Amino acid sequence: MKDQVHIRNAEAAQLARTLARQSGKTISEVVLDALRQYRPRRRAQATQKRIAKWRQLLREDRKRGIMHPETPIEALYDKATGLPV
Repeated sequence: MKDQVHIRNAEAAQLARTLARQSGKTISEVVLDALRQYRPRRRAQATQKRIAKWRQLLREDRKRGIMHPETPIEALYDKATGLPV
């Protein structure tokens, strides 16, 4: 019994107990099954796809001549008061 793991999160412990009770397994078996099935999401791949999409959109805008916003941000504020128009 050298390698013990303690669940210190109340919600995780409750979920493990509930699943063990419902499935007729021990908490250790439930946790082991969950760990065997766990696959982390690949965030880097999704981020790279998002970056590529933004670059594509920027290239398309440049081809159409859209380099600057149509309405400058200053036009949205009153020069005298500095408040939005």
